[in-house]
Amino acid sequence: MNTHALEKTGVALFLALGLALAQSVVEILDRVEKNLQEPWQAVVQGQIQGPGGQEELRARVLAIPKEDLFRIEFQRPGSLEGNFTVITEKEVWNYLYLTNQLVVSSKEKAQVQGLGFSPQGLGDLKGLSQRVSLRLVGEERLPEGVAWKLVGQAKEGQGFASLELYILKADPRPVRFVFRDEAGRVLADLRVVEFKRASLRPQDLKRYPKDAQVVRR
Repeated sequence: MNTHALEKTGVALFLALGLALAQSVVEILDRVEKNLQEPWQAVVQGQIQGPGGQEELRARVLAIPKEDLFRIEFQRPGSLEGNFTVITEKEVWNYLYLTNQLVVSSKEKAQVQGLGFSPQGLGDLKGLSQRVSLRLVGEERLPEGVAWKLVGQAKEGQGFASLELYILKADPRPVRFVFRDEAGRVLADLRVVEFKRASLRPQDLKRYPKDAQVVRR
C-alpha cells in the first residue's frame, strides 16, 4: 500500500473513530436518562472555590425527573446552610434562610446560589450537554466502579469554562463533576454519593416556610 493510500486509510479510521465516540456520548446520555426516570435522591459533596478560598460543599438533592422537578438542600458551607433551591420546568426558587425570602426567577435569569453547578444536571444530562460540548475520552476506575469519562467546553455564561463528567457504567448515572475556569483551575470537584431511588411527591420538593417572603425577579 503506498503512502497516499495509507494516509487516506488513516484519515478514514480517525473519522470513523470520532463518529463512533460522538455516537457513544449520545448513547451514554440515553442510558442515563432511561436509568433516572423514577424519583431518586442523593448527596453531592466535595470542594468548591468560594469567595474566601476553597470550601466544602455538601447538599442533598431530590429529583422527580418526569416532572422536571429538582430540589437541592444546602448543608455546607456554613454560609449556605439552611438555604435550598427548587428547579421547576420554567422557574428557579432560591430560599435564603437568613432573610427568610424565597426568590423566584425564570430559568433564563436565575443563578443557583452563585455556584458553577446546577442540580438538574444530575438527572437531565441532555440539558447539560446543550450547554457543554461533551465528548468521550475513555474510562476510569473510581471507588464506585468503572466510569465513562466525558469532557467538554462550556458555552459562554455558564459560570465555568470546562467540565469533566464521570458516568458509572454498571448503573448509568453521574458520580463525579469537575468544573474548571478558563485557566484550568478547579472551581468545584463534586461527587454524588448515597444515591437511592425514593418515593417522592411534587409537594415534597416544592415545600417552603409559610411565613417566607416571596420575591419575584
